[in-house]
Amino acid sequence: MGQIASVSDPCSNIENSALQSLLVQSWFSRLEQFLPDPLNARLTRVLALIESSSESADQIESLLLMRSSNRRNSCWHLDVLTLASPRHFSGQQGLRLLIQQALNDDIARCRSWLVRCDPTDRPQLDLLRELGFQPLRQARIWNPPIPVSPSPPEAQRSLQLSDGLCWNPLNQDNARQLLALEQASISPQHRQILDRQWCDLLDLRGGGSTVLTVERDGSSQVIAGLIRRPWGMDSPRLEVLRGPAWDERIGIGLPAALSQLLSQQVPPTLLVAEEDHQLRSILASQGWQEGPLEMMLGRSIWRRVHQRSLGGLRPLESMLGRLQPQQPPLPTPSLAPRR
Repeated sequence: MGQIASVSDPCSNIENSALQSLLVQSWFSRLEQFLPDPLNARLTRVLALIESSSESADQIESLLLMRSSNRRNSCWHLDVLTLASPRHFSGQQGLRLLIQQALNDDIARCRSWLVRCDPTDRPQLDLLRELGFQPLRQARIWNPPIPVSPSPPEAQRSLQLSDGLCWNPLNQDNARQLLALEQASISPQHRQILDRQWCDLLDLRGGGSTVLTVERDGSSQVIAGLIRRPWGMDSPRLEVLRGPAWDERIGIGLPAALSQLLSQQVPPTLLVAEEDHQLRSILASQGWQEGPLEMMLGRSIWRRVHQRSLGGLRPLESMLGRLQPQQPPLPTPSLAPRR
Protein backbone atom coordinates (compact mmCIF):
# COMPACT_ATOMS: atom_id res chain seq x y z
CA MET A 1 0.00 0.00 0.00
CA GLY A 2 2.33 2.70 -1.20
CA GLN A 3 -0.39 5.14 -2.20
CA ILE A 4 0.44 7.56 0.60
CA ALA A 5 3.84 9.17 0.44
CA SER A 6 5.09 9.40 4.01
CA VAL A 7 7.99 11.76 4.64
CA SER A 8 9.89 10.76 7.73
CA ASP A 9 13.19 11.08 9.53
CA PRO A 10 16.12 10.42 7.16
CA CYS A 11 17.31 7.59 9.41
CA SER A 12 14.10 5.61 9.10
CA ASN A 13 10.90 5.25 7.10
CA ILE A 14 8.44 3.18 9.14
CA GLU A 15 4.74 2.91 8.35
CA ASN A 16 2.41 3.73 11.23
CA SER A 17 -0.68 1.62 11.99
CA ALA A 18 -2.72 4.76 12.70
CA LEU A 19 -2.81 5.48 8.95
CA GLN A 20 -4.91 2.44 8.00
CA SER A 21 -8.10 4.45 7.45
CA LEU A 22 -6.22 6.99 5.36
CA LEU A 23 -4.62 4.24 3.32
CA VAL A 24 -8.06 2.96 2.36
CA GLN A 25 -9.16 6.47 1.39
CA SER A 26 -6.09 7.04 -0.74
CA TRP A 27 -6.44 3.61 -2.36
CA PHE A 28 -9.93 4.37 -3.63
CA SER A 29 -8.90 7.84 -4.80
CA ARG A 30 -6.15 6.18 -6.84
CA LEU A 31 -8.70 3.89 -8.51
CA GLU A 32 -10.75 6.91 -9.57
CA GLN A 33 -8.11 7.68 -12.19
CA PHE A 34 -9.33 4.73 -14.25
CA LEU A 35 -13.00 5.80 -14.17
CA PRO A 36 -14.47 7.81 -17.05
CA ASP A 37 -15.63 11.39 -16.56
CA PRO A 38 -17.67 12.73 -14.88
CA LEU A 39 -17.09 10.04 -12.24
CA ASN A 40 -13.46 11.11 -12.02
CA ALA A 41 -14.52 14.37 -10.41
CA ARG A 42 -12.35 14.44 -7.30
CA LEU A 43 -9.06 12.95 -6.27
CA THR A 44 -7.79 12.96 -2.72
CA ARG A 45 -4.21 12.37 -1.62
CA VAL A 46 -2.87 12.23 1.92
CA LEU A 47 0.78 12.81 2.79
CA ALA A 48 1.89 11.92 6.30
CA LEU A 49 4.95 13.22 8.10
CA ILE A 50 6.15 10.48 10.47
CA GLU A 51 8.98 11.06 12.90
CA SER A 52 10.94 7.93 13.77
CA SER A 53 13.34 7.67 16.67
CA SER A 54 15.19 4.87 18.41
CA GLU A 55 14.39 6.50 21.74
CA SER A 56 10.59 6.47 21.46
CA ALA A 57 7.74 5.19 19.35
CA ASP A 58 6.96 6.63 15.94
CA GLN A 59 4.48 9.46 15.89
CA ILE A 60 2.59 11.26 13.13
CA GLU A 61 3.54 14.92 13.25
CA SER A 62 1.20 16.29 10.59
CA LEU A 63 -0.91 15.39 7.56
CA LEU A 64 -1.20 17.17 4.25
CA LEU A 65 -4.48 16.70 2.39
CA MET A 66 -4.41 17.25 -1.36
CA ARG A 67 -7.75 17.76 -3.10
CA SER A 68 -8.33 18.33 -6.79
CA SER A 69 -10.41 21.47 -7.32
CA ASN A 70 -11.68 20.66 -10.81
CA ARG A 71 -12.36 17.72 -13.09
CA ARG A 72 -9.28 18.44 -15.19
CA ASN A 73 -7.08 18.16 -12.07
CA SER A 74 -5.25 21.32 -13.12
CA CYS A 75 -5.45 22.87 -9.64
CA TRP A 76 -5.07 21.25 -6.23
CA HIS A 77 -5.91 22.47 -2.73
CA LEU A 78 -3.53 21.80 0.16
CA ASP A 79 -4.72 21.52 3.78
CA VAL A 80 -2.08 21.13 6.50
CA LEU A 81 -3.26 19.38 9.67
CA THR A 82 -0.86 19.55 12.62
CA LEU A 83 -1.23 16.59 14.96
CA ALA A 84 1.80 16.83 17.27
CA SER A 85 4.86 18.94 17.99
CA PRO A 86 8.08 17.65 16.39
CA ARG A 87 10.73 16.35 18.75
CA HIS A 88 13.88 16.53 16.67
CA PHE A 89 13.15 19.22 14.08
CA SER A 90 11.12 22.40 13.73
CA GLY A 91 7.56 22.54 12.48
CA GLN A 92 8.71 24.75 9.61
CA GLN A 93 11.14 22.09 8.43
CA GLY A 94 8.40 19.47 8.49
CA LEU A 95 6.01 21.71 6.58
CA ARG A 96 8.67 22.32 3.95
CA LEU A 97 9.12 18.57 3.45
CA LEU A 98 5.38 17.99 3.09
CA ILE A 99 4.77 20.79 0.60
CA GLN A 100 7.80 19.92 -1.49
CA GLN A 101 6.61 16.32 -1.61
CA ALA A 102 3.17 17.50 -2.74
CA LEU A 103 4.60 19.74 -5.48
CA ASN A 104 6.55 16.75 -6.82
CA ASP A 105 3.66 14.29 -6.53
CA ASP A 106 3.36 11.99 -9.55
CA ILE A 107 -0.44 11.80 -9.42
CA ALA A 108 -1.17 15.52 -9.15
CA ARG A 109 1.14 16.63 -11.98
CA CYS A 110 -0.40 20.08 -12.10
CA ARG A 111 0.97 23.58 -12.25
CA SER A 112 -1.48 25.41 -9.99
CA TRP A 113 -1.83 25.10 -6.24
CA LEU A 114 -3.93 26.73 -3.53
CA VAL A 115 -3.13 26.56 0.17
CA ARG A 116 -4.81 27.99 3.26
CA CYS A 117 -2.76 29.73 5.93
CA ASP A 118 -3.25 31.66 9.15
CA PRO A 119 -2.05 35.19 8.26
CA THR A 120 -0.74 35.63 11.82
CA ASP A 121 1.53 32.58 11.49
CA ARG A 122 4.60 34.40 10.19
CA PRO A 123 6.94 31.35 9.94
CA GLN A 124 4.41 29.39 7.87
CA LEU A 125 3.56 32.42 5.75
CA ASP A 126 7.24 33.17 5.08
CA LEU A 127 7.83 29.54 4.09
CA LEU A 128 4.93 29.56 1.64
CA ARG A 129 6.16 32.79 0.09
CA GLU A 130 9.62 31.25 -0.23
CA LEU A 131 8.11 28.26 -2.06
CA GLY A 132 6.45 30.55 -4.61
CA PHE A 133 2.96 31.05 -3.12
CA GLN A 134 1.42 34.52 -3.32
CA PRO A 135 -1.49 35.89 -1.24
CA LEU A 136 -4.78 35.98 -3.13
CA ARG A 137 -7.47 36.88 -0.59
CA GLN A 138 -8.41 36.89 3.07
CA ALA A 139 -11.62 35.52 4.51
CA ARG A 140 -13.10 35.33 7.99
CA ILE A 141 -14.34 32.09 9.53
CA TRP A 142 -17.70 32.39 11.31
CA ASN A 143 -18.78 29.76 13.82
CA PRO A 144 -22.44 28.86 14.54
CA PRO A 145 -24.06 30.26 17.67
CA ILE A 146 -23.21 28.56 20.95
CA PRO A 147 -25.23 26.76 22.11
CA VAL A 148 -26.71 25.71 18.79
CA SER A 149 -30.47 25.52 19.12
CA PRO A 150 -32.49 24.57 16.02
CA SER A 151 -35.19 27.08 15.25
CA PRO A 152 -38.74 25.98 16.15
CA PRO A 153 -41.36 25.85 13.40
CA GLU A 154 -42.80 29.20 14.51
CA ALA A 155 -39.46 30.94 14.05
CA GLN A 156 -38.96 29.28 10.69
CA ARG A 157 -42.31 30.54 9.49
CA SER A 158 -41.37 34.07 10.57
CA LEU A 159 -38.29 33.86 8.31
CA GLN A 160 -40.28 33.08 5.18
CA LEU A 161 -38.84 34.69 2.05
CA SER A 162 -40.66 37.49 0.34
CA ASP A 163 -42.31 37.06 -3.03
CA GLY A 164 -39.85 36.15 -5.75
CA LEU A 165 -37.02 34.99 -3.45
CA CYS A 166 -36.24 31.31 -3.04
CA TRP A 167 -33.36 29.09 -1.92
CA ASN A 168 -32.83 26.27 -4.43
CA PRO A 169 -30.43 23.31 -4.52
CA LEU A 170 -27.40 23.64 -6.76
CA ASN A 171 -28.16 22.18 -10.20
CA GLN A 172 -27.23 22.49 -13.85
CA ASP A 173 -29.62 25.38 -14.40
CA ASN A 174 -28.12 27.72 -11.79
CA ALA A 175 -24.48 26.52 -11.65
CA ARG A 176 -23.42 28.78 -14.51
CA GLN A 177 -24.83 31.86 -12.81
CA LEU A 178 -23.21 30.92 -9.50
CA LEU A 179 -19.86 30.49 -11.25
CA ALA A 180 -20.22 34.01 -12.66
CA LEU A 181 -20.73 35.34 -9.11
CA GLU A 182 -17.66 33.47 -7.86
CA GLN A 183 -15.45 34.72 -10.68
CA ALA A 184 -16.63 38.29 -10.19
CA SER A 185 -15.69 38.16 -6.49
CA ILE A 186 -12.05 37.02 -6.93
CA SER A 187 -9.02 38.45 -8.70
CA PRO A 188 -8.03 37.49 -12.27
CA GLN A 189 -4.95 35.70 -10.91
CA HIS A 190 -7.15 33.68 -8.55
CA ARG A 191 -9.47 32.76 -11.42
CA GLN A 192 -6.53 31.66 -13.57
CA ILE A 193 -5.14 29.43 -10.80
CA LEU A 194 -8.54 27.99 -9.83
CA ASP A 195 -9.38 27.17 -13.47
CA ARG A 196 -12.97 26.30 -12.58
CA GLN A 197 -15.90 25.61 -14.90
CA TRP A 198 -19.59 25.44 -14.08
CA CYS A 199 -19.58 21.63 -14.11
CA ASP A 200 -16.96 21.67 -11.33
CA LEU A 201 -19.47 23.37 -9.04
CA LEU A 202 -21.89 20.47 -9.51
CA ASP A 203 -19.40 18.23 -7.71
CA LEU A 204 -19.90 20.41 -4.61
CA ARG A 205 -23.62 19.69 -4.35
CA GLY A 206 -25.03 18.56 -1.02
CA GLY A 207 -23.79 19.40 2.44
CA GLY A 208 -25.73 22.67 2.47
CA SER A 209 -24.78 24.02 -0.97
CA THR A 210 -27.67 26.14 -2.19
CA VAL A 211 -28.36 29.28 -4.21
CA LEU A 212 -30.61 32.29 -3.62
CA THR A 213 -32.66 33.08 -6.71
CA VAL A 214 -35.14 35.79 -7.57
CA GLU A 215 -37.88 35.46 -10.18
CA ARG A 216 -37.73 38.10 -12.88
CA ASP A 217 -39.76 38.09 -16.11
CA GLY A 218 -40.44 34.39 -15.84
CA SER A 219 -36.78 33.41 -15.29
CA SER A 220 -34.68 32.82 -12.19
CA GLN A 221 -31.63 34.97 -11.46
CA VAL A 222 -29.00 33.87 -8.92
CA ILE A 223 -28.00 36.70 -6.56
CA ALA A 224 -26.10 34.74 -3.87
CA GLY A 225 -25.07 31.24 -2.91
CA LEU A 226 -23.72 28.96 -0.22
CA ILE A 227 -21.09 26.60 -1.62
CA ARG A 228 -19.43 23.71 0.17
CA ARG A 229 -15.70 24.18 0.73
CA PRO A 230 -14.00 20.93 1.83
CA TRP A 231 -11.60 21.54 4.68
CA GLY A 232 -9.67 19.26 7.01
CA MET A 233 -10.88 15.70 7.35
CA ASP A 234 -14.64 15.94 7.84
CA SER A 235 -15.26 19.46 9.12
CA PRO A 236 -18.15 21.02 7.13
CA ARG A 237 -17.67 24.54 5.84
CA LEU A 238 -19.66 26.74 3.46
CA GLU A 239 -18.56 29.90 1.68
CA VAL A 240 -21.02 32.74 1.11
CA LEU A 241 -20.81 33.96 -2.49
CA ARG A 242 -22.29 37.13 -3.94
CA GLY A 243 -21.54 39.66 -6.66
CA PRO A 244 -19.44 42.81 -6.24
CA ALA A 245 -22.53 45.01 -5.78
CA TRP A 246 -24.61 44.59 -2.64
CA ASP A 247 -28.20 43.48 -3.17
CA GLU A 248 -30.60 44.24 -0.33
CA ARG A 249 -32.54 41.06 -1.12
CA ILE A 250 -29.55 39.04 0.14
CA GLY A 251 -30.09 40.51 3.59
CA ILE A 252 -33.74 39.40 3.41
CA GLY A 253 -33.06 35.83 2.28
CA LEU A 254 -29.87 34.92 4.17
CA PRO A 255 -31.40 34.54 7.69
CA ALA A 256 -33.69 31.76 6.44
CA ALA A 257 -30.71 29.82 5.08
CA LEU A 258 -28.74 30.34 8.30
CA SER A 259 -31.65 28.99 10.32
CA GLN A 260 -31.78 25.90 8.11
CA LEU A 261 -28.04 25.30 8.59
CA LEU A 262 -28.48 25.25 12.37
CA SER A 263 -30.96 22.40 12.01
CA GLN A 264 -28.23 20.10 10.64
CA GLN A 265 -26.71 17.50 12.92
CA VAL A 266 -23.30 19.18 12.62
CA PRO A 267 -23.81 22.86 11.74
CA PRO A 268 -21.09 24.05 9.35
CA THR A 269 -18.82 27.03 9.74
CA LEU A 270 -19.07 29.85 7.22
CA LEU A 271 -16.36 31.55 5.18
CA VAL A 272 -16.95 35.22 4.34
CA ALA A 273 -14.67 37.71 2.60
CA GLU A 274 -13.04 39.91 5.21
CA GLU A 275 -13.97 43.15 3.42
CA ASP A 276 -17.67 42.16 3.12
CA HIS A 277 -19.08 44.31 5.92
CA GLN A 278 -22.72 43.74 4.91
CA LEU A 279 -22.51 39.96 5.32
CA ARG A 280 -20.54 40.31 8.55
CA SER A 281 -23.29 42.52 9.98
CA ILE A 282 -25.99 39.99 9.06
CA LEU A 283 -24.09 37.06 10.60
CA ALA A 284 -23.46 39.00 13.80
CA SER A 285 -27.15 39.90 14.09
CA GLN A 286 -28.03 36.19 13.78
CA GLY A 287 -25.72 35.21 16.64
CA TRP A 288 -22.85 33.77 14.62
CA GLN A 289 -19.45 34.07 16.27
CA GLU A 290 -16.53 35.74 14.51
CA GLY A 291 -13.57 33.35 14.20
CA PRO A 292 -9.99 33.56 12.93
CA LEU A 293 -8.80 34.88 9.60
CA GLU A 294 -7.84 32.58 6.76
CA MET A 295 -5.53 33.60 3.92
CA MET A 296 -5.64 31.89 0.54
CA LEU A 297 -2.33 31.69 -1.31
CA GLY A 298 -1.74 30.47 -4.83
CA ARG A 299 1.16 29.16 -6.86
CA SER A 300 1.09 28.76 -10.61
CA ILE A 301 3.65 28.06 -13.32
CA TRP A 302 2.58 29.95 -16.40
CA ARG A 303 2.69 28.00 -19.62
CA ARG A 304 4.52 29.42 -22.61
CA VAL A 305 2.08 30.12 -25.44
CA HIS A 306 3.53 29.60 -28.90
CA GLN A 307 1.96 31.99 -31.37
CA ARG A 308 1.00 30.74 -34.79
CA SER A 309 2.92 32.09 -37.76
CA LEU A 310 0.57 34.34 -39.72
CA GLY A 311 0.55 33.71 -43.46
CA GLY A 312 1.10 36.49 -45.96
CA LEU A 313 3.60 38.37 -43.82
CA ARG A 314 7.06 39.13 -45.18
CA PRO A 315 10.10 40.47 -43.39
CA LEU A 316 10.75 44.20 -43.55
CA GLU A 317 13.95 43.79 -45.59
CA SER A 318 12.09 42.03 -48.41
CA MET A 319 9.48 44.80 -48.59
CA LEU A 320 12.09 47.57 -48.85
CA GLY A 321 13.38 46.02 -52.07
CA ARG A 322 15.73 48.39 -53.93
CA LEU A 323 15.25 51.22 -51.48
CA GLN A 324 18.50 50.32 -49.79
CA PRO A 325 20.95 53.28 -49.82
CA GLN A 326 23.54 53.11 -52.62
CA GLN A 327 26.19 54.98 -50.68
CA PRO A 328 27.20 55.40 -47.06
CA PRO A 329 24.92 57.78 -45.16
CA LEU A 330 26.10 61.32 -44.54
CA PRO A 331 27.12 62.24 -40.98
CA THR A 332 24.52 63.95 -38.81
CA PRO A 333 25.25 67.71 -38.55
CA SER A 334 26.25 68.94 -35.16
CA LEU A 335 24.03 71.50 -33.45
CA ALA A 336 26.78 72.78 -31.19
CA PRO A 337 27.48 76.54 -31.48
CA ARG A 338 30.35 77.47 -33.77
CA ARG A 339 33.40 79.14 -32.32
